[in-house]
Amino acid sequence: MAILETIIGLTLLVVIGNVLSHFLKRVPVSLIQITLGLFIAVFFGVKINLDSHWFMLLFVAPLLYSDAWNFPKRELWNLKGPIFGNAILLVFLTTIIGGYGIYWLIPSMPLSVAFAIAAILSPTDPVAVASIGQETKLPPALMHLVSGESLINDASGLVAFKFAIAATVSGTFSLAHATSDFLYTTLVGAVVGIVLGLLMTRLQSWLMQEQATNAVVNVVTNILTPFLIYQIAEGVHASGVIAVVIAAIVQNLQVKGNRATSGEYYLVNRTTWQVFSYLMNGFIFILLGIELPVAINVHADNNQLVPISMLFLYAFLTWFLIFMIRVVWSYLNQIWEKRRVKSTVLSWKNAFMAGLTGVRGAVTMAGVLSVPAFIDSGAPFPERSMMLFIAAMVIVISLLAAIVLLPLLAKSSKPKKKMTVPLDVAKHMSEPRAYTYVLQTAVGELEHELKASNASIVYDVLTAYYTKIRRIQMRSLQEEKLQKILRTELKFRMIALNAQRESLTQLHAEHQISSLVYDSENRRLDRIEDDLSQTVRVRSQRQNKFNLEHLWRKAVRAIRVWVSHTDSDALRAEYELAAQATAQAGLTAMTDYAQLHAGSMNRTETTAIKHLKVLFHSRLANQHRNVKTVNKKSTKVLRRELALKGYTTQRSALEHLYEAGFIDDQSAVKIRQNINLDEASYLAQDSE
Repeated sequence: MAILETIIGLTLLVVIGNVLSHFLKRVPVSLIQITLGLFIAVFFGVKINLDSHWFMLLFVAPLLYSDAWNFPKRELWNLKGPIFGNAILLVFLTTIIGGYGIYWLIPSMPLSVAFAIAAILSPTDPVAVASIGQETKLPPALMHLVSGESLINDASGLVAFKFAIAATVSGTFSLAHATSDFLYTTLVGAVVGIVLGLLMTRLQSWLMQEQATNAVVNVVTNILTPFLIYQIAEGVHASGVIAVVIAAIVQNLQVKGNRATSGEYYLVNRTTWQVFSYLMNGFIFILLGIELPVAINVHADNNQLVPISMLFLYAFLTWFLIFMIRVVWSYLNQIWEKRRVKSTVLSWKNAFMAGLTGVRGAVTMAGVLSVPAFIDSGAPFPERSMMLFIAAMVIVISLLAAIVLLPLLAKSSKPKKKMTVPLDVAKHMSEPRAYTYVLQTAVGELEHELKASNASIVYDVLTAYYTKIRRIQMRSLQEEKLQKILRTELKFRMIALNAQRESLTQLHAEHQISSLVYDSENRRLDRIEDDLSQTVRVRSQRQNKFNLEHLWRKAVRAIRVWVSHTDSDALRAEYELAAQATAQAGLTAMTDYAQLHAGSMNRTETTAIKHLKVLFHSRLANQHRNVKTVNKKSTKVLRRELALKGYTTQRSALEHLYEAGFIDDQSAVKIRQNINLDEASYLAQDSE
């Protein structure tokens, strides 16, 4: 039960961290998750006892498998020299130079433990720096380098870390023995990964050909794969980390090259792993925050063996040492590249940016949390709490340094804009504007399908399109343009609301609705007006309080209807009459205004009236769903035909924009992916 509660609690904190990151866009979600873990540890006294074996199995194996399965092949090949240099040579240089440096900085720390800290701090975490890179627009080559090296340096760093920990636990270290063990664990681990990766892929392909399984079952099998491979490799004393990475690469190549498994299986598998790896990353950063007070308290309880201020100094100096090793290595890489390409510019600024992108994250924390509590002699592992504290603080410092310094360096390194723009580069439309155009084109096509027999269906589909267009505008438009649209819509909504109130007054005066319905519907219109006005004033603030009050009032109204002495069916009929009358009044008001100002309205006003007319038409049509269908087709069939026609129109509009040069390749691909995902989602729901 305790394990289940822990998983639920960690998952809840991951979700909370994701929500907070939406409002704190410049703060990486990993830093928010660390803070949440620290918060519940300090204020709620939460403690989690971690076992090193299951921690490596549960977190490290699937995370490495996910990263390797999704590695960027083209960029990895183009930057293979720098990537493998950073991932292998830099890791071992960091382990050796950093280990001796940490040993010199912290006299009480054994040399093998210092090597272990340096080794586990050598892997970089592209997930942690990805959000920073998107905000600051870092050079693509730099981001690809970080992503590519992280695929391999996780494995090399963990292997070096494992040997350093083993030397500490056993108390002995032999260079010849370590070298032979390294070759055995690496080579055998690679062989295990290749063999098991091929076997799992062939097995899944055979089962799919025999129709003995499906995409969902295959994805479940893929989730189990890293755990099985890690266990098997560790069982023969090879590197489970190497085996998992190699197996994922092999499977990735096999799956993407196999047409039989490149459709549903590939998409479902990729999406599932995105969710799974996100949870695993979140768990690790939250656990980091939870374990941070543990390291501090251990030292506090141990007669102040090391003052807390000295611990922070050790952590900062360790980060600075690792950071400078990476900076110097990056500058030396530039010198080496200049020997091959004479046009290469030597820049310390680029070297510092490369150093800052070396953010430490999930793998570092996963490794350091796996350190055993005792060595072979039964004594406590030397300086384990200090090791944990330094690693945790280096992660935090590297995140903070990247947040503060990378935007400054990236901004100052941007080239000046040229007066001329190459003709072969699409610069006419942004991606949100192009997507809006694609959706508006589909709206125009669907409007031609409107008939009396399918009005409710068409208006429902159009309303969904208008909602999506508005969401894109809320995210992408500049504040001034968005405010103009919102103020225009507010103007016409107020006209419609006044007409709706007059219709309610007339119904009440004619005794067609009771005072209960009249008061309730008037309050509903008042809440709509308040919400609209607030949206125009502060569009970025959600009216959570209002939404809760609205839900509460709906519940109270439903209870009043149910317990009313008046017949409930009659009361519901009054509400339906009021809804129909107010929708008709709003539609009439918009139609009259459009006719009266036919020659003087601008495009924004015309669009706003059009949207509102569709909204009111949809409400009216929903009151009369029992209509005859064309050629006796069912409502479900008509809705499917309209939906598919809309997706086809979107693709045609997108193709037109792309061929005309209004959008570039990247925007076209993203918009097409959105269309495909929307269509796949609709078809999945339609088949249920």
